[in-house]
Amino acid sequence: MGAPNLITRYARAMLHAADRQGKDLTELCRAAGVDPEEIRPDVPTISAETFGRLNRVIKVALDDEFCGFTARRCKAGTLPFICESIIREDTLGHALRRAFRFYALLSDDLSFSLDEDGDIATLGLTLAQPEIDQFHYLHEWWLIIWPHLSSWLIGEEIPVIRVDFPYAPSVDVDEYIEAFWGPCHFLQSAARLQFPARFLRRRIIRSLDDVTQFFTGTTINLVSVGGVHRSWKTLIKTKMKECLFKTENLLSIEDLAQEFNMSSQTLRRRLEDEGISFRALKEEVRREVILKWLSEPDLPIGEVSLRAGFAERNGLVRAVRSWVGVSPKEYRGMMVDGRIPPAPDLSANDRRVGSFR
Repeated sequence: MGAPNLITRYARAMLHAADRQGKDLTELCRAAGVDPEEIRPDVPTISAETFGRLNRVIKVALDDEFCGFTARRCKAGTLPFICESIIREDTLGHALRRAFRFYALLSDDLSFSLDEDGDIATLGLTLAQPEIDQFHYLHEWWLIIWPHLSSWLIGEEIPVIRVDFPYAPSVDVDEYIEAFWGPCHFLQSAARLQFPARFLRRRIIRSLDDVTQFFTGTTINLVSVGGVHRSWKTLIKTKMKECLFKTENLLSIEDLAQEFNMSSQTLRRRLEDEGISFRALKEEVRREVILKWLSEPDLPIGEVSLRAGFAERNGLVRAVRSWVGVSPKEYRGMMVDGRIPPAPDLSANDRRVGSFR
């Protein structure tokens, strides 16, 4: 399952929240059907299934959908209840706006917005007191939930154009790209996600029974959604990245068209229908692979520049700074030397955690 470090970070953030509110973590694990050994502080990663089980049990135990990362609680079960209401809407746009109105009535601590500007829709998230969410759990969890849930509601993966975060990355940017389905930009002015506005006009295809099944699964997949057709953007990016890692060359539109048994004109049209050009997709793939190379400490930055096709190293510096807000050297330091804020360390908590060691 993809994005293991993000999954682990979110799981530890939730465990931290439960422990801070005096919950017995051993009992929570038992209720979730999880072996306490799986969440010991020295365990490097927590599985998606373990996270899924803990996610459900901790939110119920805290009776808080926001897991204690806001000033006031939002009762557990709010999102499933809202989904039961919004599936009665005819289009995704109407459904999302109705959901966001519900949350506006329920809480002043976290708010969502949905705006259209020409062909682009922007989903925004605002925390009244972001300092309470010290692990950025709410920012990231909800910017994953809404595109995943929206894609499931219409049965079609929604291609993400851009995601902005108002802070530095907490794990390898490649994991963010996997989980958030598009280019991720850090140290931005606000938290928001953009996608083609025409998907707001897609019809809702799910029933009440579907909603019940959707929220009873135990494993959380940050990378894909079951029962949803993958976008052409995702399929093509996968092929291009595989080739670039192996050969340091990008596939042409003609090569890709042959892979998918269609003409290059048809493939271009399908991408354009999803709101992205082949040229923009190539740049997106190039960016993701460059950031992946920079996370490898044994690969000289000069070689990364050459592999990426920059005539001079300053070109790489300008590009990386525009993507993540820091230089290639600084970004590598963040990834390799651990200068990014670490996941919550439960070993620093009180005696209730001692049995997990």
